Amino acid sequence: MDSDLMTRLIRYADLTAWPAFAALGVQEQEVDRLLAVTAGLDPSAVAGVRAELGGRVRAAAGALVGEPPVADGLRRMALRPGERVVVVGDSISADRLSWARLLAELVPMAEPEASVEVLALSGRTSSEALALGPVLVSRMPTRVLVMLGTNDVRREGAATGIRMVSAEETGRNLRALRLLLETEAGARVRFVVPPPLDPGRAGLTRELTGEWWDGADMPGLVAIVRDVDPDAVDLSRMPLRGDFWEDDGLHPSPIGQVAILRAVLTRI
Repeated sequence: MDSDLMTRLIRYADLTAWPAFAALGVQEQEVDRLLAVTAGLDPSAVAGVRAELGGRVRAAAGALVGEPPVADGLRRMALRPGERVVVVGDSISADRLSWARLLAELVPMAEPEASVEVLALSGRTSSEALALGPVLVSRMPTRVLVMLGTNDVRREGAATGIRMVSAEETGRNLRALRLLLETEAGARVRFVVPPPLDPGRAGLTRELTGEWWDGADMPGLVAIVRDVDPDAVDLSRMPLRGDFWEDDGLHPSPIGQVAILRAVLTRI
């Protein structure tokens, strides 16, 4: 496996947020070994790539912490000692260079006794997020940030284009997740509307893999999330540049992830 492909695999494959692993507290080192065995890699190489990505996030957070929009946003969060923030999401948040990972580095800089746990898993739908409910409650979060829905509108089959989760079910799942977290954990919950796709690229995998996204599905998703949480951080309204996305037109680039972080901290 070439180094670029290995880095991409490790960048998005954080299995510690898989419900069974999260419930058991499986550590990243064990995930490294699992990835190495599954992909035929050297475990030390996997750990090295993960460490390199972590170093990039820490460096980026250190550069951002003094930036006025970021510093102001952290102040508005009014973090308290013992604050436990949990991020629930899919690969956009699971990305080891994501806005959520940056937030996890920044929050302790603002309040050393506060923490952020990223419980995001690549490919996760809102239906699958409900299976994480008992784990989320067990973490006793004080606030939860939820960015879900991009995989709900994922289409399967080049010809059939079957949607993973219906619009009605997405709304039901997000409301159920909010009710569970507010009632069972006493957490404050804020939803984040997923960022838009690059319509010129997001559908290109249709013939190649049979898994694809249709930009026409996104406005409906935005409406659902905003209906569930009228105060949601709406990333669909972000001004975007071409370098916001990776080549797939779906995942934000490191530049895009920083833009998401700024938007979240500005509106939270």
